[in-house]
Amino acid sequence: MLKLVDIFGYLSVLLSAGTLVGQSLLLGGALFIFWVARPGPELPAGSLEAVRSGSWRLFRAAAIGLAIVQVLYLYVNSAVLMASAEIGFREAMGANFFLAGSLILVAALVASVLRFQGRYAAGFAAVLVLVVLGASVMTDHAASRVEGRIPLIILTALHEASTGFWIGGLPFLLLGLHVGNERTAQWYLTRRFSRLALVSVVVLVASGFGMSLSYVGSLRSLVGTSYGLMLMAKVAMLLAMLALGGINFLMLRRYGPEKVIPRLRRLVEAEVGIGITIVLSAASMTAQPPAVDLPNDTVQLSHIAARFKPEWPRLRSPNAAELSTRYPGRPISKLDPTRQTVAYSSEGMPLSIRVMNDMKWSEYNHHWMGLIVLAMGFLALLARTGRAGWAEYWPLLMIGIAVFIFLRGDPECWPLGPKSFWATWAAPEIFQHRAAALVCVAFAIFELRVRRSPSQEGVLPLIFPLLCAVGAALLLTHSHAISNVREETMAELSHTPMATVGVVAGWSRWLELRLPREDRSLPAWIWPVCFVLIGAGLLNYREL
Repeated sequence: MLKLVDIFGYLSVLLSAGTLVGQSLLLGGALFIFWVARPGPELPAGSLEAVRSGSWRLFRAAAIGLAIVQVLYLYVNSAVLMASAEIGFREAMGANFFLAGSLILVAALVASVLRFQGRYAAGFAAVLVLVVLGASVMTDHAASRVEGRIPLIILTALHEASTGFWIGGLPFLLLGLHVGNERTAQWYLTRRFSRLALVSVVVLVASGFGMSLSYVGSLRSLVGTSYGLMLMAKVAMLLAMLALGGINFLMLRRYGPEKVIPRLRRLVEAEVGIGITIVLSAASMTAQPPAVDLPNDTVQLSHIAARFKPEWPRLRSPNAAELSTRYPGRPISKLDPTRQTVAYSSEGMPLSIRVMNDMKWSEYNHHWMGLIVLAMGFLALLARTGRAGWAEYWPLLMIGIAVFIFLRGDPECWPLGPKSFWATWAAPEIFQHRAAALVCVAFAIFELRVRRSPSQEGVLPLIFPLLCAVGAALLLTHSHAISNVREETMAELSHTPMATVGVVAGWSRWLELRLPREDRSLPAWIWPVCFVLIGAGLLNYREL
């Protein structure tokens, strides 16, 4: 149970993300089935039967997935509440999260088994998805506010509903474009969904802007809190989705089905991936207090400028014995002079010699990885020119990153520290580091095989963009065990931009592989540039 409490924050983000994804799919699926895929007089009879049948299967699968997530959500939250507050299950059942989660669970189960037929099918589906939406809003920041609660609840409901209608409807559109083989039906679905998406985006942006005014409050809080940073990451990814959506919109207006549909399917694939990442970032925001509630914990702009002023990378590190974790073979006494406070950071964090050595160790790790990632980006750009065949072997550098992370990422763990190999996997931050190392190895193997193959068709080439996108999404949920809120924000100032650029890198590579060959030039240049930017960001990583 103690281990569950330790990783509760990370599990909470993942389960919240699962809830938002399932909720969005139910909202988007219901509207897609009953409005977008509703047969029109201009279509041949039965041309949308396969689309509607496949959409119903996806809708029920989403409902089942949402129900499973809610069971886990109720168990984890109830167990942690009972352990931390020392109360029984009966008392935990009265908590707001339990009531909301139970409502969502019941609605999801009903949606997964009910056959929506007859005159009132649309009404039944609407009631179920509205129950899910309302229960979700009950657990959001808006429901816990003292002032302005009702307007915020309305804005939150509009924001989540428009997110569901647009982002949650995209997988159904993608399914419809693959299942519906007739160009007339594909064109019909695309044009109707385009109008729906346009309205949803307007409502999404307007409601999001209104919520930001209440939850952020100032430009200083936007860049000086973790909540504000996640909001900016969310906006950046939303802009990327809007760019793809804008391309879709223009193609629909200028070209016919034969030219638009093959490209549209690939662009929608990328939109779905970025949209899910946006939902994940939204879940991360719900796990953090709004920026407006942290007036005394907002990082000053002058401190940010001082911390991230470009300096020469740190290419030498302290020895493991000089860190705060241990002496070789024996614990460090609290009376040891190297553990006494000798300075304070700009944000008031006490610093001892050993704590400063910890920071130097971390900077050293980030800077060497920055050099490797920077080299990867430049080699990928060089390979893109077609004048240096040897540069195609740049994925091998990822194995070096994996070894580096595994050996030096956590000096208190095996092989450098006293903690055993298996025990370290239970710590959320260490688990994320080692999972990232495994992702790097997998990426190197698959991408090198792709580079050595004359054909880039099939599933194997897609491993790289998927791993890039998943790695960036994991970085958005990356947590640090820092008690000082402002120091945690400083860490997020480094990680969040790199995660956002990683999302762009992954899905631009995806588009390079999936678009028709004549349209691949631009995305083929974007992702190597993203690697260069990530490498530069790592080289300027600072903790001191």
